[in-house]
Amino acid sequence: MAAAGVGLAAAGLLASAGTAAAGTNGQQVSVSTRWSDQIRICGHNQADQEACTGWIASGNDWTSLPGWWWKGELVIQGYQQETQEYRVGYCDVLPSQPSDWTQCNLYGTL
Repeated sequence: MAAAGVGLAAAGLLASAGTAAAGTNGQQVSVSTRWSDQIRICGHNQADQEACTGWIASGNDWTSLPGWWWKGELVIQGYQQETQEYRVGYCDVLPSQPSDWTQCNLYGTL
């Protein structure tokens, strides 16, 4: 009985943590870049709070950010170390869709 109570309490804590359910309250993003060595994303998370990632290496054509849930317009900054330049791109993320991933294709911008 005590073990069942602990299990239910733990389930309650997980449910109240505010994570987004797949496809219903924000999306995880994957960003396509060509020019940038690093990217940083800022926007609104699943709790409607403003948030920014740290700088993330973007050496591949697509950089995925699992565990970050976004909705609305994102500002995606790119940094190119060789030239020490910054660029900015934008991506709109629907709060609800069939998948839990949105692709932000900024290959021509970042």
